[in-house]
Amino acid sequence: MKTKAQKKSAIAVKDLILDQKKGTLNAYGERFLLIPVKLIHSIEDRLTESLGSVTATSFEYEIGREGGSKFIQLAQKAGLGIKTAQEIQRVADVLGTMSGWGKIDVVDFDFSKKSTRIRWKNGVSVRNRTGKTHVCHFGRGILTGAVAAILRSSCESIEVSCQGKGDKFCEAIIGEPREINRLADTIR
Repeated sequence: MKTKAQKKSAIAVKDLILDQKKGTLNAYGERFLLIPVKLIHSIEDRLTESLGSVTATSFEYEIGREGGSKFIQLAQKAGLGIKTAQEIQRVADVLGTMSGWGKIDVVDFDFSKKSTRIRWKNGVSVRNRTGKTHVCHFGRGILTGAVAAILRSSCESIEVSCQGKGDKFCEAIIGEPREINRLADTIR
């Protein structure tokens, strides 16, 4: 008999196909790539060295946003729903946490206000050191792109806590650009 955790993970691996002849890994009609987290860090470092920190973080965020919308398309191909907060948590568990992005929790998802609050621990951008600034630009971008795809509207986000700064978890508020800009002004 399968445990609850095994049943939960079954959807994530049932359509995973390793084609050794072609050298590819596929699921739900999409090709996948397993990469070490250090590669993400290396990309972040090279962008910062080449472009400066402001431009690098902007690139990371925008690339993440594009990837986040693709995650939602993938979730739909996998038969996962996106109409309720519980279904969105399931997407976070299956395609976020189980893909190695970190432990993701949908704290609040308000469809009427087009806003959400999402927490995660052990995100790929958080390294084994602490600094003065938030570091989860890529992950925050992925979450923002995913939420924008779910809501079918333009979204922005702000990271309000970050493990990279020594906080217990990372947390972002994602919503309509006007509301996020207003929130950012109150935090400054």
